[in-house]
Amino acid sequence: MKIRIGYVTNSSSTNFLILSKKELTPEYLFKKLGFKKGSIIEQHAWDLCENIINGTFRGLRYFDFDEMNYENVKEVFGEEAAEKYKKYKGKGFYTYMGYTSSDEDTLTSFFTTDTFELEENGIYINGRSCVW
Repeated sequence: MKIRIGYVTNSSSTNFLILSKKELTPEYLFKKLGFKKGSIIEQHAWDLCENIINGTFRGLRYFDFDEMNYENVKEVFGEEAAEKYKKYKGKGFYTYMGYTSSDEDTLTSFFTTDTFELEENGIYINGRSCVW
């Protein structure tokens, strides 16, 4: 038996799908998530936006896909999300998949440990694939 001494974490992660009318930037995401400049959580909001964008470069957690397609979206996020993927992809939306971790900053940790779905004018975000 091995016993670990020191810091031990029970971290979690959330895979997310983003379908966006515009190319994803921190500024665009900040606006679409409803954050306001000058708010008391502004810096945390910017950190969250950066972490989400950085998460798109890491791929999905516990899935290994060479490409994003209807079947892969369906496997990870379900049929309803796959239908939205097909609809928005057909309209020329940008598509992103990635994950965030609860080991990141406060707002990103909260974002990671909750499930959510957001569909607004020009953006769809599905964060319902949580992994503990």
